[in-house]
Amino acid sequence: MSLEKNMKLRKIKALQIGGLLIVGAILAGCANSSSAVSMKHGSISISNLQSTINAITAERIATNTTPENALTGADLVRAQLRLKIISFLLHRGASEKGITLNPAEVAANRAKIVAQVGGETAMPAALANASIAASDLDRYIEDIIIQGSLRTKLVAPTATDQDFSIALQKYVSEIGAREKVKLNPRYGTWVAATSDINPIDATNGAVTDPAK
Repeated sequence: MSLEKNMKLRKIKALQIGGLLIVGAILAGCANSSSAVSMKHGSISISNLQSTINAITAERIATNTTPENALTGADLVRAQLRLKIISFLLHRGASEKGITLNPAEVAANRAKIVAQVGGETAMPAALANASIAASDLDRYIEDIIIQGSLRTKLVAPTATDQDFSIALQKYVSEIGAREKVKLNPRYGTWVAATSDINPIDATNGAVTDPAK
């Protein structure tokens, strides 16, 4: 390996490790509560969120992979927390609509993904590129299956993908409103209408954009 490439890899690893330390500080600041988010029928713990963030960062470091436009720090935390909330809401929706998950179907879909990326040896890099923790892969697949099953419940067979996307967003938003999603204040606030997280200013106004 050339010195230039070696230095580049070291720089990437340093940035990734630095990002992990920042994330750790962000999550540690929530030590006064064990929940990252609470809902009417469940919650997502900070330790669960931390585990996902640690795994994604470790995958990036182990595979020397830096996804294009990769999220880091607080942005990565919010993005992963949002996905976990939406996953919870999708599973609630599946329960409401009488949709059951078949472990064999999940396994079959996982096998397809493995084949598509080039086999098990290629999975770590593929997961790093997608910012998916290996431990969350089955849940990710379940979410995809649920979305496919909800299509027949929410729209007509002739509906376009856009029609379904709008209907799904509306349904998930409705579930989120019923579940009374409440975030740990450090992460921001949940916007039910868009199923998104409105970030907070962690500096409380102490830091401003000089361009504005």
